[in-house]
Amino acid sequence: MDIFIQIIIAVITVAFVILMFFLIQTIKALTATLNEVRNTVGELRTDVSMISGDVKEMIHNTSEMTMDVRTKLRSLDVVFATVHDIGQTLHSFTGVMKETAAGLVTSIKSKSQREIIDSESARPSSGSGKVTAAIADGIISSLRIWRKLKQH
Repeated sequence: MDIFIQIIIAVITVAFVILMFFLIQTIKALTATLNEVRNTVGELRTDVSMISGDVKEMIHNTSEMTMDVRTKLRSLDVVFATVHDIGQTLHSFTGVMKETAAGLVTSIKSKSQREIIDSESARPSSGSGKVTAAIADGIISSLRIWRKLKQH
């Protein structure tokens, strides 16, 4: 039985040596992997530091650009207000011109009707005074529009 115990001890010893060999190989591989992880983390810290600086600079530039755009948009508000005022003035001018034209057409129609009536009754025509009044109204309306344009 002694030989049997010695053989078992020898097998256990060989198995232990083989186990230790593979355990040492595994530990060496883990050590190499941990060294690579350590190097990668170090590089990541450096990269993150550089990126964070770039991000801060980009945020600062974006903030400045936003302020610049806001300033320029505010300056455009004046232009749009002026365009609005010009539009309102042109609208007023168009309204006055329509009224003047309608008045002129009405006076011409009434003049031609009176001329027909006058020619039938052989009375002298008095329509030239209305045409003069319509022209005077047009001039007065134009002057009002011009004053409005100068005020704006």
